[in-house]
Amino acid sequence: MSSKRSKNPALPVLDDAFRLASVKDAEESTRDLAARLATTELRRVSHPGRVTWEPTDQAEPVPVPPTVVDGDGDLWLRDRGTGTWTMPEFNPKEFPARCGEVLTWNQLAREFGPLTGLADDRRIGGGRR
Repeated sequence: MSSKRSKNPALPVLDDAFRLASVKDAEESTRDLAARLATTELRRVSHPGRVTWEPTDQAEPVPVPPTVVDGDGDLWLRDRGTGTWTMPEFNPKEFPARCGEVLTWNQLAREFGPLTGLADDRRIGGGRR
């Protein structure tokens, strides 16, 4: 997605990872995943108190965080009733249409990860680091 409009600029975003030599050197077919995994590591190093899930973390954490920030730094909220995720600031002029849909944790992690909890508390979300 790579939006360049991070609402949470303190967190590394995909654009940061795409500038890394290790990501640039990755084969084109794996470059997006390499950037997502690199962003995961950048976030874990720069914000060790926050939980960050890789895009490959398909199991929904327990307890589930109420909010997460995606790889571009955009906020997603969980509906406690349905367990699904939505982007509250979705604007079809700024975001891909997929961002306006209601997603499961698996879809959100795979398509927009890494995901980082907003709270600076490793106990949230089952302690994934």
